[in-house]
Amino acid sequence: MNDYLLITLLIISFAVIIWMVASRKEFGLAIIIGALLMAISIPEKIPDILLKTATDYKVISLIAIVVMIKMLAVILQETGLLQGVIDVMQEKLSYKGMLIAIPSILGLLPVPGGALLSAPLIDVHGKVANVKKDLLMAINLWYRHIWFIIFPLATPLVLLADFSGENIFKIIGMQIPMFLLAFFTGYFFVRKVGNVDKRRKEKEGDLKGLLPILIPVSIAMPLSFFISTYSSFLISLPIGIFVAWLISEKKSIEIIKKGFSVSLAVAIFGIMFLKNIIFASGIPDVISSHLIHLPVVFTIATLSFIIGLLTAHNLAAIGILYPILSPFLDSIGLINLLYISSFMGYLISPIHPCVVLTYDYFRPKFIDAYKLLIPPSIAIVIIAGIFYGIMI
Repeated sequence: MNDYLLITLLIISFAVIIWMVASRKEFGLAIIIGALLMAISIPEKIPDILLKTATDYKVISLIAIVVMIKMLAVILQETGLLQGVIDVMQEKLSYKGMLIAIPSILGLLPVPGGALLSAPLIDVHGKVANVKKDLLMAINLWYRHIWFIIFPLATPLVLLADFSGENIFKIIGMQIPMFLLAFFTGYFFVRKVGNVDKRRKEKEGDLKGLLPILIPVSIAMPLSFFISTYSSFLISLPIGIFVAWLISEKKSIEIIKKGFSVSLAVAIFGIMFLKNIIFASGIPDVISSHLIHLPVVFTIATLSFIIGLLTAHNLAAIGILYPILSPFLDSIGLINLLYISSFMGYLISPIHPCVVLTYDYFRPKFIDAYKLLIPPSIAIVIIAGIFYGIMI
C-alpha cells in the first residue's frame, strides 16, 4: 500500500480509538475496532496475526498479570484494608502530610476514576483550613497519579517492559529522578495550604493493608533478575491476592468476582493485536523515514504528550506509541521519555476520568485548576527531554 494511504489509515484508526475512548466506550472494543481498521492494509495476514496474538505466551501472561492486579486492587478497596492504613497515617502525619498521603495511598488502587475515592477524604481535610477547591483538585490529582511513574504494579509500566524487553525495575530505576521531581513539584501545591494543628485520631488503623502490595513487589523484584518479569509477577501476584484474602475480615466470593475484569483482559488482547498489526503493516518504518530528520527527543516527547492528552488513557497511549516510535527507541532513556511524556499528557487530559470526576466533586473554577496543573506538567516533560536526551 502507498505510504501516504498507510499513514492516512493509521490516523483514521487512531482517531476512531481516541473518539471511542473519549466517548466512554469500552476501551478494549475501541482498540480492537482500531486494529481491524488498520488491518485493511494487510487483510491476507489477519488470520495469522490473530492466531499469533491469541497463542503468544507473553500475551497470555500479560493478560493474567493485569487481571490479577485489578483483582488485588478491588480486594483492597472492598475489604477496607487501605482505609486502615489511612487511619494510621492520620495519627502519624501532619495536616499537610495527610493531604499528600491520602491520594498517594489510594493511588495504589489502579482503578479507573480512582481519584474519586480520595476526593471526599481530601475535602474533609481541606475544609479544616478552608483550602480553595482548585487547589484541592490539583493536590488530589497530582499525588493520586505520580506514583505510577515508579509503581511496579502499574499496568502501563508492565506493558512498556514487555514492548521494550527491558527489566521493569531497570525502567523504574531510570524514572526515579522524574518521580522525585514530580513529588517535590507537587509540594508547591501543598505549601499554599495554611498550617493546622494535628487532629486527634478518630479510630484505630492498621498497616497490614500494605502487605498484599509489598509482598508481591518484594518477591518479584529479586526474581526478575533470574527469570522473566512476567514469570516473577505470575508467581508473586497470587501470593499477594491470597494474603489480602487471608488478612481481611470481609471475605466474600462476590469480591473476587467483582475483581475479575473481562473488559480489561479484552483491552490487553486488543493492544497486543494492534501492535502486531502495526508491525506487520510496516508503518513504523514508514513513519521513521518521514520523521528521521526531526530531533528524536523532540519527536518522542511531543508525540507522546499529545497522544497521552488525547487518549486520556496511559495504557492506550503506550499501546499506540511504542509500535509507532519503536525505530527511534534505541536506548532505555528514550523509552523512559516516552513513558514520562505520555504520562504527563494523560494526567492533565480534560477527558481523563479522574480529572472529570474530581472536577465534578470539587466544582472549582476549571481554568484556575488548570493554571495549577499545566505549567508543572509541561515543565516535567521538558526537563525529562533534557535529562534523557543527555543519555543518548
